[in-house]
Amino acid sequence: MLTERDGEGVDVTDDAPEAAADDSDVAPLLGRFLVGLVIMLLVSGVVAHFVRPTAEAAGYGFVERFGVTGMALGTLLADGMYFPVPPQFYMLLAIASRTPVAHSFPAIAAGSVLAGVVGYAIAERLSRTRWISQKTARLRKVLAASFERRGYGAALFLTLLPVPFSVLCYLAGLNRMPLKFLGLLAFFRIPKLAVFYVLLHLGWSLA
Repeated sequence: MLTERDGEGVDVTDDAPEAAADDSDVAPLLGRFLVGLVIMLLVSGVVAHFVRPTAEAAGYGFVERFGVTGMALGTLLADGMYFPVPPQFYMLLAIASRTPVAHSFPAIAAGSVLAGVVGYAIAERLSRTRWISQKTARLRKVLAASFERRGYGAALFLTLLPVPFSVLCYLAGLNRMPLKFLGLLAFFRIPKLAVFYVLLHLGWSLA
């Protein structure tokens, strides 16, 4: 497990590499991520084709009542707890309501990144509790092994896998990873959100 946090790096126990995924395991995970992107595109197209008026009414109603601030807060909850809906829901609302991307995307991205920071902070405090530390030991070893194997490049590697952003930030906090690692997770989160937004917009436009 990770034993300390400082500006230079993180110490990892000898048994952590055993938890690292083999290279042969990466391809199926990336495949699942690509399949998820295709499903996202299809869902957007299906919604636009079959229930466009209802979706547009919901989008306009949401924006009129809560504005882009509501999108940011909704994404904060969605990315922080993956509840009650995934963050892509607010992207679809923005697209359906024809909210300018220059307004909606920064709000959604800010909410997502803030959710990661909050999740990291909470998890970092909980990691000091013995019961939590014991219960999460196996999961923490996975991130620890990836960090030992790839260094800060693990942030990019993990971002490309079908793992929720909130989970990555929780694990980073539980492992007391350097803040630089959290910053990289947040940095790589933004282009990933942009890909989601483009695919949802494309599916909506093609329907």
